[in-house]
Formats: sequence, structure tokens, C-alpha cells
Amino acid sequence: MNLPGVTRLPLPIGVHGIETVNCYVLADGDAVTLVDCGIWRAGPGEDGLTILRQGLQSAGYALSDVSRIVVTHAHIDHYGLAGQIMETTGAQLWMHALTDLDCEKYRHPDTAIARSRDTYTDHGLPPEDLPEVAHSLQDWMPYLHSVVEASTRLRGGETLSIGGRDWEVIHTPGHSTGHVCLWSPELKVVLSGDHLLPGVTPPVTFERGFDSDPLRSYLESLQRIEKLRPASVLPGHGTPFGDVQRRIEAILRNKLRRLAAIRQAVEDGPVTVVQIADRVFTPVMLQHQRRYALAETLAHIAYLRSDGLIERRIRPDGVYEWYATGREA
Repeated sequence: MNLPGVTRLPLPIGVHGIETVNCYVLADGDAVTLVDCGIWRAGPGEDGLTILRQGLQSAGYALSDVSRIVVTHAHIDHYGLAGQIMETTGAQLWMHALTDLDCEKYRHPDTAIARSRDTYTDHGLPPEDLPEVAHSLQDWMPYLHSVVEASTRLRGGETLSIGGRDWEVIHTPGHSTGHVCLWSPELKVVLSGDHLLPGVTPPVTFERGFDSDPLRSYLESLQRIEKLRPASVLPGHGTPFGDVQRRIEAILRNKLRRLAAIRQAVEDGPVTVVQIADRVFTPVMLQHQRRYALAETLAHIAYLRSDGLIERRIRPDGVYEWYATGREA
């Protein structure tokens, strides 16, 4: 996909099965704006800044040309290098105001991990499984250069002028509370971060202290993008794609099918989140990405609870179990 003034740089990640993340370079006169920026440490003998510098050079730019970084969401694979770029170039960092929640988590990772352990313990995860599921933040912290907050705090609805072209900021919570997409009405293109991805359904996960109903937020955000009728998507991972309407419909079907399966699991009898995930997700998913399965189950549970369809009670052992209220959707 060849778009004037837009260059895609796939940057290596190699953490938790994520091979690369896309950094988009938007020409802006004598400067460039980066959309997402990858991680600080990229591998043995390589650092993220060197790889980014080489990528920029291959596209005809220099690192010193970077004047602004727009981060779609502050997950470390999209944000980890931001602090070092700012130190090196003086670039500004533009992110949604709600990315402060992620920054606070990175400042106090032990507290965040303890909160995650409490969540999964409450929902029935055995102690021996907690490190694999609840400690993923530990795996990511070495790839974060520094915790930096936005120079400019976005809220959605802003228009950024980059290289004579307008990009509209669209707040798209769900995958992350502070997630934004950039929309070019001229190009009919969405820079989607992790909101829309090719081939995989973006994970929507529940986290205490963040969005109380992230699946609902995601589905509403998906409709917000659908109404734009984009011609193509530049995603945070993988290659750009067209036929956007079909991709949105496929993601929506996947989410609603899983929602129905989780509701049925609860209606069949009081169950814990761990029991629901074991029933709804495939053995392959449970083996390799169990934490995603459990966190996404929690997000679907929050949606059903918000609609009054299910409720929880505490078993004698202190674990939450979920039961159907008998109400109709």
C-alpha cells in the first residue's frame, strides 16, 4: 500500500509471541511525526533506538527529524521507546489523557502485579498458575526505557495537521482505555493501532481500576470506525489491509459468538471465570495464551453483568462464582 508521505517501519519485538510492531512515519515538512515507536531493547546486541534510526535512514529521514510521537495506546510494544526518543530529539509526545493509568502502572509495577494476582485469585486461579497469568508485566518492564507522560493530552475529536493533511483523533477504548486511532478523510485511511488488526481479533481485557466494561467500549468504538467507511487500515501489527467493512464484521461476529458462549456457560450452572475459560477457549489458546483467555473472559463477564444478565456470589472458599439472573437480554 503506497501512500504519499506515509512510511511503515516494522520494528522487532519478540516478546510473548509478538514478532513486530508497526511504526508509521508521517512526513511533516522538514520534520516527521511517528505514530507508535516500538520498544527500548530489541534483542541481543541491538537497541530499539538504533533500529529505529536505521529504519528512518532507509526511508530517507534522520532521527533528528522526529518532532512528535503520537502513541495510539501506552502498551509497551507501542510506547517503550518514547522516553529515549524524547531525550534524544526533543520530540513531543501526544497520547490520550487516560494513558495516565498505564503510566501509573509502570511506575509501580509491584502494585499492579499484586492487583492482578488478587483479581485472578478471587476468580479461582490456583496459586501455582498465578505467575504465568498474573505476572506478564514483569516480562515487559525491561523493554520500557522510561515512564513519560504526554506533552499533549488527547481526548478525541482533535484534528492534527501533518504535512498539509488533516488526521482526526478518534478515541477508541476497548483494547486499551486510552486507545486512539487517526483518521484521514482525504486518504480514507485509519491508523488503527491495535483496534483493528488483520487475521486476529484484538484482545479486550478487563483490569481492575481501568474500564469497568471494556467489551462494550470496544464494540461501540468499532461502530465508530465502521461509520467512517474507511477504504484501508494501517494496523499496529501486520500488513495494511482493505475490505475494512468485512474485517469489522468478522471481528464483531467473533466477539458476539464468544459472548453468547460465555452466557450459556453461566446459564448451565454457577461457574468461576477459570471454569468458563476452560470451557469456551480452545486447548491451544489455553496452553499458549491463558492470560489473554482469562482476561477476555472477565471482559465478557463485565458486559453481561452490566446488562443484568448474570451476577456473582462468593463461595465458602472465597472464590467468586457466576450465576444467571433469569433476565432476558
